[in-house]
Amino acid sequence: MPGRIRVKPFRYNGEMTEKQRQNQILTPVLIAIAVIAAAGGFYFSLKLEQQQLQQAAIPGLFWPNPKQLTQFETVDQDGGQFGLEQLRGKWSFLFFGYTNCPDICPITLSVLANAYPQLKQVSEQTQLVFVSVDPERDESQLLNQYVKYFHPDMIGLGGSQQQIQAMTRQLGIVYFINNEADQENYLVDHSASIFLIDPLGRLVGKIAPPHEANAISLQFKQIKEFIDAT
Repeated sequence: MPGRIRVKPFRYNGEMTEKQRQNQILTPVLIAIAVIAAAGGFYFSLKLEQQQLQQAAIPGLFWPNPKQLTQFETVDQDGGQFGLEQLRGKWSFLFFGYTNCPDICPITLSVLANAYPQLKQVSEQTQLVFVSVDPERDESQLLNQYVKYFHPDMIGLGGSQQQIQAMTRQLGIVYFINNEADQENYLVDHSASIFLIDPLGRLVGKIAPPHEANAISLQFKQIKEFIDAT
């Protein structure tokens, strides 16, 4: 009949059916990936925030960029060599001073010696190290007598002025020998803080004065647990 329009029934061809099937498979997969990625990002963000809060609560912690020490060489109280290798594998508490120090050094070393049993409970691999910033007067024999007075396990380091400076410059330790007027009887200006080196040879913390044995032990425990968890 004139004017009649014949409409051809619409049929899905094979190609369209295949695309639909692919979409049916891919869509849930993409959604799942997006959910996992979002959850992972949230977890990472939450963990990072928790670490930052924990880090902020630990006084004296040098993180996330602890200073990695490079090779140096000093002389210990027995005349042997002491360098970076002797710090590796141990938690080292470093204090810089001199044997003629009238107050800060003997007080700090006494507190460290009292804290030593508690520090060993936190980590058996712990050592106390006294570094002389007056090596010309503090020869090995004198250092030996001095550090053993405080504790038999304490290590004393000396050597040449150049050797000591190669170590102190890495740690940012500043000191000044006031021997312009008198070459024998003089004082040395130096830091009163204790510096903590981890078993990887990194400067990870500073314990500022005033010092107290229980407080040093607690701060060490917090720093160690934080680093072990990262």
